[in-house]
Amino acid sequence: MVQLLVLIGVEKISVFDIVKKLSKMPEAREVFPTFGRFDAIAFMDVEKREDIGPLVKRISALDGVLKTETLVEL
Repeated sequence: MVQLLVLIGVEKISVFDIVKKLSKMPEAREVFPTFGRFDAIAFMDVEKREDIGPLVKRISALDGVLKTETLVEL
């Protein structure tokens, strides 16, 4: 199991919609809105490192997501 922390910048009008969509993803452990440089944070779990890219692409493809930054457990 690999743990990720995905920092997400979204359009202001869609923060709670994005949090709701992310929460429904099977990889999501915890998702919440924040104040600061990023608008939402998602703690995610994937089986192997090869699963990280496809997951981040799915997150980035959500309507309203402007940018992401992913931190990966070593």
